[in-house]
Amino acid sequence: FPYLDTLKIQQKFSSSPTSPPPTCHFYPHGNTHDISSLRTLLTTTHISALFTEFPSNPLLHSPDLASLRKLADEYGFLIVVDETIGNFVNVDVLGRGGADVVVSSLTKVFSGESNVMGGSAVLNPQSRHYEALKKAFEERYEDNVFEEDAVFLERNSRNFRTRIHQINRTAEKLADYLHSHPKVETVYYPKYTDREVYEKYAHRNENGKVGYGTLLTIVLKPEYDVKKFYDALVCQKGPSLGTNFTLASPYAILAHYGELEWAEECGVSRWLIRVSVGLENSEGVRGVFERALEEA
Repeated sequence: FPYLDTLKIQQKFSSSPTSPPPTCHFYPHGNTHDISSLRTLLTTTHISALFTEFPSNPLLHSPDLASLRKLADEYGFLIVVDETIGNFVNVDVLGRGGADVVVSSLTKVFSGESNVMGGSAVLNPQSRHYEALKKAFEERYEDNVFEEDAVFLERNSRNFRTRIHQINRTAEKLADYLHSHPKVETVYYPKYTDREVYEKYAHRNENGKVGYGTLLTIVLKPEYDVKKFYDALVCQKGPSLGTNFTLASPYAILAHYGELEWAEECGVSRWLIRVSVGLENSEGVRGVFERALEEA
């Protein structure tokens, strides 16, 4: 289940008067069953590209990139991976993952300051499609980046690696605390969600430790009041993620308000709270959630 606009854009631009829908095929879970269904589709239908996230937003699922790579090689389609949530420091979806194109939102944790927008696309030179993609980029790319945006992105990213390591530690401590809390039903976080797959493509530090990133999503047990919990959270609230400050949002309500039943059919609870952990000290962040849970 991807970020809202990823799917909506595919559905919009894959439609045409001469090509009846669906020309965009959606596999919401990205699990073994969905990959098997994709294989069945490929025996009768040609696709140009497969778009996925690693891990996904907001449920932090990590798709089996190796299985997707085998299908892509067999049936000749591109794999485009959005690694915004995993980020360049934590995961390698280009080399180990075998993506043909890796895209990332530079607006998020790459910048962290919430004062500039941008995005990137990196081509895999080992891809069989590299020359064709490079040619297309050279012919169609328009260098219309505002000069000061480029300046701010470069400046903000100078401590990118340092910030990621700190956020990794704080987010993991918070996730561990929430995972063991009696009022919390589920914590979606790469350490607990598709961990084996995630770690297959994760970088390890000198101690062999993996970083799981800034994002986690929680669902409280139904007998507790998520509205009171959210209202009692003393942190910044709103959309976006990867900010240098901790940011929480009722993601499904904001992103899928007009299609909540459909989102829940895809496994996205309307009551989930998405949390992007920032640079605050871990004890302070835990305290914020501890006090909010007392109110639930």
